[in-house]
Amino acid sequence: MERKNIRRKLIGVLKDARKVLAEAVLLDKTDVLWYDPKVAGASNAANLSGTGVRSGVEKGAAKPPAKDIASEKEKLINEILKDVRGCKKCPLHKSRISVVFGEGCPGTKVMFVGEGPGYDEDRQGRPFVGRAGQLLTKIIESIGLKREDTYITNIVKCHPMINPGTPDRRGNDRPPTEEEVSQCLPFLKKQIAVIKPVAMMTLGNSAARTLLGTQTGISKLRGQVHDMDNIKLIPTYHPAALLRNPSLKPYVWEDMKLLRCLLK
Repeated sequence: MERKNIRRKLIGVLKDARKVLAEAVLLDKTDVLWYDPKVAGASNAANLSGTGVRSGVEKGAAKPPAKDIASEKEKLINEILKDVRGCKKCPLHKSRISVVFGEGCPGTKVMFVGEGPGYDEDRQGRPFVGRAGQLLTKIIESIGLKREDTYITNIVKCHPMINPGTPDRRGNDRPPTEEEVSQCLPFLKKQIAVIKPVAMMTLGNSAARTLLGTQTGISKLRGQVHDMDNIKLIPTYHPAALLRNPSLKPYVWEDMKLLRCLLK
């Protein structure tokens, strides 16, 4: 009887290991072949364009149309953008080519927040447009979302460079300093206050530590849901980390499935 129980447990462990391995194999070293049978053929789990937005209207009162809410949020977001474009509070404004404010749907249920713009983003004025950005798009699509139905931004809105004197050199990126973060964080908080997402996913160490107010590393923070001012926050690895270390991809896939559950 004892041998049968041990054998049954071993079979269960092997099945779980086989399932994990199968998912990991789907995550190719150069591309993300995210796939979950539950997603295939299903409708968009969260068609986020302006639906389910918390409007702050009293119970029983007539709610304004979602289109009106989205329009008002767009207006407020543009006002914040004007302030960011005129910002000279930290040294980053001296070397920036573009302000990289953020993009997406202000009426969304989910935000993705990274550390700061890099070489490609600085030139295009859009967040996550390089190799890491292309990977992020595929990661978002893996749970049935469209990139344009989410909102993507960063902690800082200008490109932090190791050597600002050589802005045309690739590989010149660095994490933002505490001063840069402290000066730019109020802009992000205003974006969050306008958008009022149901859930937020931070990408990488800096974003998670900044918004959660902790020094704990991303490997310990990920894989769980944190609460930030009544917003569900899920930290995960930065797409750039996945390009350097593809073995991290299954962990991000687990975090994305967690996000998918929150958005149902």
